[in-house]
Amino acid sequence: MRQLVISEQDNVAALMEDGKAIDFYISKNEYSVGDVYSVLVENIMPSINAVFVKIADGQMGFLHANDIPGRGDLYNRISPGQRLLVQIVKEPTGNKGPRVNLAISIPGRYYVLTSETNSISISRRISENAERDRLRSITNLMKPEELGVVIRTEAAGRTQEELEEDFLNIWEKWKNIVDKYERTASYAPIHKDSDFLYSILRDAFNSTIDEVSVGGVQSKYRCEEYLKTWTGRSVNVNSFETSELLAKTDVLKELKNCLSNRVNLPSGGYIIIQGMEALTAVDINSGKFTSSSTLRETVRRTNMEAAIEIARQMRLRNIGGMIIVDFIDMSERSDRIAVMEVLEAAVKSDKAKPQIGQLSDLCLTEITRKRSGQALAEIFGTICQHCNGTGVTFNLRGAEDHSSHGRRNDNRQQRFNQNQRSSSFSRDNRDRDNRDRDNRDSSTRDNRDSSTRDNRDSSTRDNRDSSTRDNRDSSNRDSGRDRNNNRRDRNNNRNNRFSSRQGSNNQGQHRRIVRDDKPNPDQEGSDLLVASDLNQDADNSSGTDSLTRSKSFGASRMVEARPEAASDSRNDSYKNTEDTSLEIETEA
Repeated sequence: MRQLVISEQDNVAALMEDGKAIDFYISKNEYSVGDVYSVLVENIMPSINAVFVKIADGQMGFLHANDIPGRGDLYNRISPGQRLLVQIVKEPTGNKGPRVNLAISIPGRYYVLTSETNSISISRRISENAERDRLRSITNLMKPEELGVVIRTEAAGRTQEELEEDFLNIWEKWKNIVDKYERTASYAPIHKDSDFLYSILRDAFNSTIDEVSVGGVQSKYRCEEYLKTWTGRSVNVNSFETSELLAKTDVLKELKNCLSNRVNLPSGGYIIIQGMEALTAVDINSGKFTSSSTLRETVRRTNMEAAIEIARQMRLRNIGGMIIVDFIDMSERSDRIAVMEVLEAAVKSDKAKPQIGQLSDLCLTEITRKRSGQALAEIFGTICQHCNGTGVTFNLRGAEDHSSHGRRNDNRQQRFNQNQRSSSFSRDNRDRDNRDRDNRDSSTRDNRDSSTRDNRDSSTRDNRDSSTRDNRDSSNRDSGRDRNNNRRDRNNNRNNRFSSRQGSNNQGQHRRIVRDDKPNPDQEGSDLLVASDLNQDADNSSGTDSLTRSKSFGASRMVEARPEAASDSRNDSYKNTEDTSLEIETEA
């Protein structure tokens, strides 16, 4: 019984037969086969006869020169920066980007609309001439002149209404693609098959499938609606829980087996499949196969079982490129021919159409298979951090093993990154602390300088004021002291002169007349201030001072007769008195 399992949640579908997977349909790549993009020509490389186009930021597509219409030089057929409408025909693998083509194909259930030609093509599996003529005549009535149509195998026996409905569906998709492309000015996605359930039923379902298994009730209703429209009959559709669908239908088990390097054969033998950059190597071993009576029979049966399983594994794993198969050595030519016939029959159902080379004397054969997308290991696998993708780790005495070296390098790189981050963080903190310290130091210096400057200015002002005051006080004191000394000297001189005069007056009964000013000769009756007679006795003269007033010139002077009682007023009068003083002697 054939069963089609579709998991929309995981984007995984599988065609199962008696619990074994026949084919996988997986869509986990951003750039899937059939997606239509608007791209820009980035680089033209005549040396490799190819053009690189920009699909998205950081993603380039490969366009071969044979897929570009026209003849002559590549620069004459295409120019840099030109905008193109392309379709992905090969998914990206490894370091290679997706391959694109200028021919756009829109698949339907019965028709495929293509821009590559403007003719009608019919599937080779429709062998009856009458049916081919009927389909061609119906298609001619609907086909546009600028586009071509491919009639699929499923169109055989369909009514004209069913064919017209399918054609109108893909024609609407084509018009939407053209309209969106005309509105787009740069690189951008134009069309993608967003309905995974619809695309799987359209491409994988046929009359040989007995039942369909999906996850969820909504998926079941949609699946029944599609199948009833396409087949016109009731198809058994099973619904499972979404999380349990792959496990209960044994799809998960088959996926794990296909991702393993070792595949067991029914009779006890096994094969080892090892993928590499340049090729894929397949080694066959008899293992525990002991049911045959002779070695020749054991080798022949083991190689036949391996041939069937190799064809199945190539299809399930989507292995592309060069494949080298190492069969167990067979000495008989008939056995070699029988094994190769089984291998050729097993690969006929493969849509990739593998090419098988001749079997060599060493029982080696070469198989080439077209790459149509990512291999199963690339979709679900990641490179191991311990072995770095080699599959083994080495432990050699005196030398570092490969895995430890890789781990040490990774750890060293992680420590370096952590140190870089920590040093950067520390450096940032240190710079911030330095800035804060500089700001504090600057503020402290400014405050200290300001305080020092204020203190220095204050002390300078205080010192200057104090010095000025001290100098002023000192000069004032000195000047006062000098004045006092001068005054004292003058007083002493006057006192000495007065004492000497007093002594002479006491002896000779002299009389002193002091004139404040010269008399005016024109004034009559001028008054003279005449001092009274001095006491002849020095002891009696202390209390008998005679004062005279001079009214001749409007000035008055007090003259004391006693030298020991001379006052500052008399000293001032003596200072202002001219040297024209006249001494008059009288008789005793």
